[in-house]
Order: sequence, then structure tokens, then C-alpha cells
Amino acid sequence: GLGVHICTGPVFVRGAEEGDVLEVRIIDVAPRPCANPKYSGKAFGSNAAAWWGYQYNDLIDPPAKRETITIFETDAQAEWAR
Repeated sequence: GLGVHICTGPVFVRGAEEGDVLEVRIIDVAPRPCANPKYSGKAFGSNAAAWWGYQYNDLIDPPAKRETITIFETDAQAEWAR
């Protein structure tokens, strides 16, 4: 998806039953290219120190909690982020 974090579930495993344990081995990680045509060929990451999502409802009542989001550009070939 296009959200803050793409490594979320649910995950479907054929034949899995409640209580089963899933072992995941990450073999490789690569930056996801930006979906915005304005930034074609670029990849970005974020460090979202914010409480968003379905289970968070504190934004309904002021004052809202402090949220900090850092957006950075990454380059997989040069191995840098800025």
C-alpha cells in the first residue's frame, strides 16, 4: 500500500490453524520506489513517531498528542539516506 508502513498484516498462510507459529526469514530488503510520478525513480522512508490507526482515538479530544514524522530519501545503490 501507500501508507506509512507496508509490513503489516493480515497474512494468509494456507493450512495454518489457530495457535500455529510462523517463522519468517527476511532474505533481502530494498527501498520501495515512490508511487508519485513527481518523484519518479526516487525512494523515501519515514520514521513515524505518531499514534495513528484504527485503535487510536485520542485525536478526538484536544489537545492532540505531539507527533513527529521524519521523511528521508534513500538510495539503495549508494547506500545512503538523507
